[in-house]
Amino acid sequence: MIAIDGWQIPGYDTQVNAGVKLAGGDMSGFGSFALSSDNGVKPGVLTVKTKIAHADENDLAALITKAKALDENGARVTYTVNNALAEAYKIRKAKFDGEVKATELNEVKGWQVTFKLLEVRSISEREQQQLDTTANQNSQAQSTESHTQIQQQFENIEGP
Repeated sequence: MIAIDGWQIPGYDTQVNAGVKLAGGDMSGFGSFALSSDNGVKPGVLTVKTKIAHADENDLAALITKAKALDENGARVTYTVNNALAEAYKIRKAKFDGEVKATELNEVKGWQVTFKLLEVRSISEREQQQLDTTANQNSQAQSTESHTQIQQQFENIEGP
């Protein structure tokens, strides 16, 4: 079971898969050392598959409406996710990402619906924003002080 903002994702035989990319690169060169760079933790992704019966066409329409929903700024709506697997991955907020696909299932008179929810405001993202803010504050103060010091040195020099 999975819910977004308290709304139960419709359907049956629902499957939720989760993943997170631990980005890095091979830095071993031509040697035999196993060196790699750490490029951070990317946002988590929940992949949801569910079947919706033809009789529940309104549920499919409601799901598609939620997927296409935009906030007051024209960005896709961010939802609070309720699911045990999402909780294990610490995915609390997510938005629909990529394709929301519905495939006809003739043998059961319904649709196989697949979509992805991309984590928003992940712990890694918040930590990086804090680091960036601190770095920006420090670099601006240093550059302002350096510029002022150089100006004062030019003013103190006597010349022709």
